[in-house]
Amino acid sequence: MTVLVTGATGFLGSALVMELVKQKQPVRVLARDEGKARAQFGDAIDAIDIVVGEITDAAQVQRAVEGATVVYHFAGRLYHPSTPAELYYRTHVEGTRILLDACKDAGRQSRLQRIVHCSTTGVHGVTGKTPAAEDAPFAPTNPYEETKLQGELLALKAWKEDGLPVSVARPGLVYGPGDLHLLGFFSSIQKGRPCLIDGGKALIHPIYIDDMTAAFLLCAERPQAVGHSYNFAGDTPVSFRELATAIARSLGKPLPGGDIPRWLANFASDIFALVPGMKGENAPLTRSRVKFLTNSRVYDIGRARSDLGFAPAVSLEEGMRRSAEWYYKHEYL
Repeated sequence: MTVLVTGATGFLGSALVMELVKQKQPVRVLARDEGKARAQFGDAIDAIDIVVGEITDAAQVQRAVEGATVVYHFAGRLYHPSTPAELYYRTHVEGTRILLDACKDAGRQSRLQRIVHCSTTGVHGVTGKTPAAEDAPFAPTNPYEETKLQGELLALKAWKEDGLPVSVARPGLVYGPGDLHLLGFFSSIQKGRPCLIDGGKALIHPIYIDDMTAAFLLCAERPQAVGHSYNFAGDTPVSFRELATAIARSLGKPLPGGDIPRWLANFASDIFALVPGMKGENAPLTRSRVKFLTNSRVYDIGRARSDLGFAPAVSLEEGMRRSAEWYYKHEYL
């Protein structure tokens, strides 16, 4: 029994690998950088078999897949507005195609029990305040979401046409120890800076990393998961104001007063884009961040509850408290 994890040094992948090691499952990882993998997993590295290679390296992917009973496919690129679309395509589409081709070998299929393909709830784009179920229309808003959708469709096609035991997991906004996506929120609130745009009334649907890890394991274990996509998020959506309030409580700080109008946030984003050294992630605000903070993205997790027994266990308040502790421990705050 061998479990393969691609994208193992990322936020989602590393959390899953550590849980698999904790469960004493034989783990193999496909990693671009062996040194990073060894640093990432520390003392647990002795229980991990490392195959060094890119997801687009067919020979190394073939080697990684050999003898695997379960494959978790997490390899991907994080969204950044300045990343060329072709790089997302190469990783999310061509990389997925190469992995699936490696899994199609007839002799290997007899051992392969499950392929858990990590997609994103972003395939639904902006949902508005009505939770999107798995059969909601696809409406990706950027190259990251578009290519993740293409990768998901490739995985499901491999199930339909080739009989590969594929299950697709679509994570919502995953947070917790190891994540840096919400660090800007934590930092702004710690410093007493306004962090809400347009009243913070848009809705978001976060899920704590331990709950998401449990969801991946359910996709691998439950027979009924094969051939299906599942949206995973926390118990209930929250407004960005509620999210920020939970973060403030975790820091023992009051929520900073003040609210930035959307028009002003967009104007400031355009100004920052013209300042040398403040492009992309270096800017306090970008147009893409303004869109993220002012558009609702919420999901119906009923199918995951009924099919898989998925039940988020970590509350927003507890998750933010654990996140704050991790940020302080690693001196991000």
